[in-house]
Amino acid sequence: MARFSIVFAAAGVLLLVAMAPVSEASTTTIITTIIEENPYGRGRTESGCYQQMEEAEMLNHCGMYLMKNLGERSQVSPRMREEDHKQLCCMQLKNLDEKCMCPAIMMMLNEPMWIRMRDQVMSMAHNLPIECNLMSQPCQM
Repeated sequence: MARFSIVFAAAGVLLLVAMAPVSEASTTTIITTIIEENPYGRGRTESGCYQQMEEAEMLNHCGMYLMKNLGERSQVSPRMREEDHKQLCCMQLKNLDEKCMCPAIMMMLNEPMWIRMRDQVMSMAHNLPIECNLMSQPCQM
């Protein structure tokens, strides 16, 4: 009987030694960092600019100001003067991060309604931040 006890004890020790690596389960945590490249310098990325642009009502007054400059009066609020739209446009642009002004204007011009007028309006649009005294250089579009 003592012999069986020694055999069982030895088997138990071997079993514990064999299971030791299994019971020492290690946990590996992988941390992934995504660095989003921002082509517009510091501040928010283009998607952040789009969010700001949405908050600025898609620069609707800038669009109306540009349309009035083109003589597109039928599509624009007849009650507001061109100068009123310009002032409101400047307020909308001022609410954007400086790095988002030009990308937001470009996003506005990528809207379907601007496709047929894009060439005509491009030169006026890239000067909007200058007209509003918000930047010293025109937007590079």
